[in-house]
Amino acid sequence: MSDPLCARLRQATEGCLRQARPLLAERGRRMPTVPVRCDLRGRAAGQVRRCPDGHIEIRYNLDIARLQPEDFLAQTVPHEVAHVLVGWLYDRRVRPHGPEWQAMMRYLGAEPERCHDFALAETDSPRRQRRWAYHCACREHLLSTTRHNRIRRGQRQYQCRGCGEILRPR
Repeated sequence: MSDPLCARLRQATEGCLRQARPLLAERGRRMPTVPVRCDLRGRAAGQVRRCPDGHIEIRYNLDIARLQPEDFLAQTVPHEVAHVLVGWLYDRRVRPHGPEWQAMMRYLGAEPERCHDFALAETDSPRRQRRWAYHCACREHLLSTTRHNRIRRGQRQYQCRGCGEILRPR
């Protein structure tokens, strides 16, 4: 059974994408197909995810959406759609909340706010990632569990932006 709020989030996402159709056509771009999932957890309200096969999807946090559904629809949906559209329109890499994204938010009729301000009680989001201590030649770094696990599996190496050395576990 599908959640009615998730269905509204999908409709609002499709509406924002349709609203940008003239802008995309003007720049010779076709409308992207963007699947919407309502499975995000934690403190993030929404997320744009580029999947390994190259397609893009939007994930929303229903627990946060239920706190203030109308505000969530008015702010979070255009926020995430703006990320998709900016990525689709520009061939170069742009800052996630830079001027291009801010202009897209205004085009979609929303204020360009970087973070949500939904009041979250500690019990609303019990999951918190542990931080893992790593070091380089110049200092200590705290890496998320996700990055820690990628290093452990040999999938990735991270290096310090200061000294350029590969990070090692403490």
